[in-house]
Amino acid sequence: MALTTDSQILTEAPAMAVVDIYLDIHKGIRADLFAVTGRAGSLDPADAAGRARLGEAVRSSVELLVSHAEHEDTVIQPVLEVERPDLAEVIAADHAGLEPRMDGLVSLAGTVAEVGGPDARRWLHALYLDLALFTGDYLRHQETEERVVMPALEAAIGPDAVQALEGAIIASIPPDEMASSLAVMLPAMNLDDRAGLLGGMRQGAPAEVFAGVWALAGSVLDAPDHAALAGRLGL
Repeated sequence: MALTTDSQILTEAPAMAVVDIYLDIHKGIRADLFAVTGRAGSLDPADAAGRARLGEAVRSSVELLVSHAEHEDTVIQPVLEVERPDLAEVIAADHAGLEPRMDGLVSLAGTVAEVGGPDARRWLHALYLDLALFTGDYLRHQETEERVVMPALEAAIGPDAVQALEGAIIASIPPDEMASSLAVMLPAMNLDDRAGLLGGMRQGAPAEVFAGVWALAGSVLDAPDHAALAGRLGL
């Protein structure tokens, strides 16, 4: 048996949305936040180059979060405002509360990159604590979207309309941004997730585009995982 977040015992496997817009990107975001937080906790404060790289990693993580929120606000939020204004209000409040904190993380990471000497350790630890706190709060936001918003959205407009929303988001993402997102997402996904995502791309994208995606997968996945995905896709 398993426990849900409110400690209720599950006696059967919980239902999944037919089309879950959040599934893949949220796995990637979680993995990215865990990684950058762990990196801040383990980095040698005397490593100036490492602190500079950490600053860039924090900036990259925030760029991913901002881009993700913009896609949600542009495509999903207007539908929620019509179908479930109560949930639209919750998500809008979450975004309004989280986004200024992202700016703070980037600013603090910049300070960490610049400060040397005995102060470096204190500034680095402050960044680690802020990243950890932010990650915890962001995880709660993700859970609301996954366990509350997604089922409500599917019930309100149906799986086909949800699929259309997902397609609109994907179509709006420039190739370079898509490549960056896939590099974060693919290692965090399981084999079923990867096969579903890349299988859809293989069917719907030009051959040269899929070839680029497949090369990217090979660069970010371990060899056994890449081979397993190739087998699942029949490549």
